Amino acid sequence: MPLYADSHSLIRSNLQLIACGERPKVVPIGKLTALQHAAINAQRLTEGRPPLMDAEILFLGKHLFNSRHADGYSIDDMVAQIDSALSAQSEVLPTKKMSALCNPHRRADGYGNHVNDVAVLELSARRPKAELFSTIPRGDLIKPA
Repeated sequence: MPLYADSHSLIRSNLQLIACGERPKVVPIGKLTALQHAAINAQRLTEGRPPLMDAEILFLGKHLFNSRHADGYSIDDMVAQIDSALSAQSEVLPTKKMSALCNPHRRADGYGNHVNDVAVLELSARRPKAELFSTIPRGDLIKPA
């Protein structure tokens, strides 16, 4: 299970602090599965980058909040996106621009879309751990009002 049991409340708390103009603390919210961790490290190895040493995922949330809030998403929507994108079923996306996980199972987003949630990870700023930098609800053609 990638997300820790108390992660939803930690994520929600950080996002609410950001919404109020405050600065939250970086918090651990989960761990990559062994398969996800190995796939990320295999991708990094082919790019000549050092491996991700720790499978734990940290969360601050500022970029994620600003990006998804600009699209009209609520904090509840953001928590759902994170939960989906960081699921045990999520697969590593092979890309040279970023390290990302994508849930291959579509989720009804409540706005008439069925999306594949993508988690974008930052792997160098908080070494040896990954930080959840953002989420992308792929396929959200109908944005919140």
